[in-house]
Amino acid sequence: MPLLICNVSFHKFIMNQGSKDKLYNSYKHIVSKIEDQSFTEKNLFLILQFMVNIKPLSSDLLKSFYDIILEQGIWYAEEMMLPDQATIKKFDQAGFLNTRTLLWADLTTFYSLDRGDQTKVYGIKIFSDGALGSRGAAMKKPFLSGENGILVYSDKELKKILDDISNIKKPVAIHAIGDKAISQAINILDTIKQTGGHLPPIIRMEHCQFMSKDNAKKAKSLGIILSMQPNFSYDSIQYIDRISENYCRQNNPFRMLIDKVGFIPGNDLIFGSDGIPHGIDYALTMSLFPPLPDQKLTLDEFIAGYCMENMENGFIDINIDEGKRSISYKVYKN
Repeated sequence: MPLLICNVSFHKFIMNQGSKDKLYNSYKHIVSKIEDQSFTEKNLFLILQFMVNIKPLSSDLLKSFYDIILEQGIWYAEEMMLPDQATIKKFDQAGFLNTRTLLWADLTTFYSLDRGDQTKVYGIKIFSDGALGSRGAAMKKPFLSGENGILVYSDKELKKILDDISNIKKPVAIHAIGDKAISQAINILDTIKQTGGHLPPIIRMEHCQFMSKDNAKKAKSLGIILSMQPNFSYDSIQYIDRISENYCRQNNPFRMLIDKVGFIPGNDLIFGSDGIPHGIDYALTMSLFPPLPDQKLTLDEFIAGYCMENMENGFIDINIDEGKRSISYKVYKN
């Protein structure tokens, strides 16, 4: 049976021989390299397009997905990896554009679109490193197994991409999990500003789990929005087998960002559950009852950084059990 296995982080892939035999002629370039993690980190959008083409997205499937996440308390979810022009049409047909999503694409995909569809793309997404689960996050100190993760671009390459994004005047979202990737992105953005260059109109950093105080201050001065995932606080427990205890303690330092650097939830610090797992349940549980004190958010902070501005599309009734360190909820849809 043909089989493609994807790491839950979506940053590592394995194909069995059956799938390689079936897909090799049509996708030789991908099939021959898909188990090379350096290749997949540099070509995640290409991999996504490959996966979408195996089983193309239908409008009915898209609507069903949004119905499912609505039951879990999620009205709005941004599409961070637009695979192709056909997908824009599916979102349009469903009536989701600018109401329940914004579309982000990599530069190659953006340039492949016609001018009308380019206007429907909100911003450009960059992957600057991998993920913790696949040991691909770019860390200054190695994983316990010896890897340093994968820094996708050289400084020169990343600056060129940022310059191109500035020229088309689109917002940018930079995926950077490891401290090495975070430092690279912030230092390049700071250099562009200090030398009189132009920055994208809106800069978001996605995940940025290992943000130091110094980098946080630089990010604040540059007007960078931190888009972080409270549910990833559990990485401090889940990945103790692959990152040091010191790194585990540095993960998702929300109290430092808010109390010491001045990031404001809902303003320049926003939250999301990043899809896996979907829904408000785990994200809120990890916000109120995280593994480490520095990861804790108040309910008001979570609401400001996670929730819609009003309740016109519905609301969530939350029950918090402090003793059991858990929550339950019920979704009310308008």
